[in-house]
Amino acid sequence: MAPLEISINGTGTSIHAAERAILSLNAQSEQLATQAAASEVVTATANALREIIMPFCPQDEATGRTLPDAPIVHYSMSTMDTTSHPHRDNDSKIAEHRYSARAEFKIKFQDFGVLNNLATRFSAMQNIKISRIDWSLTDVTFDSIKGGTRKRAAQDAIQRAWDYAAVFADIAADDLKKKVRPVSVNEQGYYQQGTRPQLHYGKGMRGHRTTTEELQFEPEDVRLEVTVNAKFVVEM
Repeated sequence: MAPLEISINGTGTSIHAAERAILSLNAQSEQLATQAAASEVVTATANALREIIMPFCPQDEATGRTLPDAPIVHYSMSTMDTTSHPHRDNDSKIAEHRYSARAEFKIKFQDFGVLNNLATRFSAMQNIKISRIDWSLTDVTFDSIKGGTRKRAAQDAIQRAWDYAAVFADIAADDLKKKVRPVSVNEQGYYQQGTRPQLHYGKGMRGHRTTTEELQFEPEDVRLEVTVNAKFVVEM
């Protein structure tokens, strides 16, 4: 009797507490009469953001790199994008064009208390809109958990193959390891996936005597997943 072939996917997962938060926000203008006016608003807003960020992102004078214990480990700004908007009169005819400008900031935090404080300040500023927050791991942690994740994917594929062999080929449990043999393995890839946080309110802003409530971001676990495709042959 020809051997039975089983092609199966195995999935391995590792979950780890987030170590970094990437805050995405936009510095943007309203629709204004000229392109220069819109650009000026975004430039001024971007400069104000940088002035707030820089004290939390100190640099090593010798290397120019951010210090290891800095609350903000990195930030970047996209090029400014300017958009023209046709403005129509009461007869639905285009009477003039108005302009808006926008630049995106991405700020990576390792101190989540500073994240809460600065996100609250940013949200209260004019011409700034917080768009999202993502959670991630350090490269060291990410690399350290990949091996275990791959092993769990392989173990899952083997267990699935054994389950099918026991039913379709009536292989006894004691014979599965000997009679079910892998002949090919193909890794489908790995990725990390984080869910968006929920905002919580209830703590006054540190250092302020106002009643303003500070945004509270709850870090999400980061999920690393590997999928492997394996083919097995079952000796009948």
